[in-house]
Amino acid sequence: MADRHIIFAPIKYVAIEIIWDVIYFPIWWYTKGLSRVASYCVNSASVHINRRLAIGIWLRNMFRPMYGDYTKEGRIISFFMRIVVLIYKLVLLVLWLALLLVIFILWVVLPVLVIYYILYQLFGVSFVFFK
Repeated sequence: MADRHIIFAPIKYVAIEIIWDVIYFPIWWYTKGLSRVASYCVNSASVHINRRLAIGIWLRNMFRPMYGDYTKEGRIISFFMRIVVLIYKLVLLVLWLALLLVIFILWVVLPVLVIYYILYQLFGVSFVFFK
């Protein structure tokens, strides 16, 4: 009788753990997981703006001449070059923020899509809004 307990106890433990993980996964995905992804997106946007693009520094130095050229022509060329670089950096910022938004939306929508496609493949279930 003790042999049956030794064999079935680990199986029972593993089965309970698997069932708990399946039940807990959506709760974690939409609470702690979503919080982590949101935190990553915000931190990544902040780092991208402050460190990589340095838009604040470019805006503060907008009217300072580049390379110490204080002539009238140097100031005009510097101003327009800074405008061009600032536009380039703002385009990169918008693209980066769009990518982060796509990552966040995918995090929210992905489990629903996976469940839908599993049901569609197994049972042929089709929802009106996915047609």
